[in-house]
Amino acid sequence: MNRALAQKVIGLALVLSGVVLLALKVTSIPEAKENWDAWASPGRGTFLFIGVLAAELLFLAARFFLGYVHLTGKHLGPWSFYPLVVFVALSGLSGIILGVASLAIRFGQGQSHAAKT
Repeated sequence: MNRALAQKVIGLALVLSGVVLLALKVTSIPEAKENWDAWASPGRGTFLFIGVLAAELLFLAARFFLGYVHLTGKHLGPWSFYPLVVFVALSGLSGIILGVASLAIRFGQGQSHAAKT
């Protein structure tokens, strides 16, 4: 498999997994809110829930953006690429796998691109 095709497949996998995760998160919001209210102290459950929800949205946005970068074939600098990979990897097991695949594509580009970044 050539590198361009692998990059498109990884990008498509990132976007599709992001859509699935977003759908699952949206459908589980009411019960997640109840769980946070039961777990946290009475006045702080909503605050903690909003914080966790913001973190989840950050991870999903990183997954969508990294997928977009792979699909379009754009090259990001190291200060934007590697944090994106870390945020994707923090989003779960599929994020770890897709983040490692993104790193493999990045390091597999050879010395010519490594000198540019």
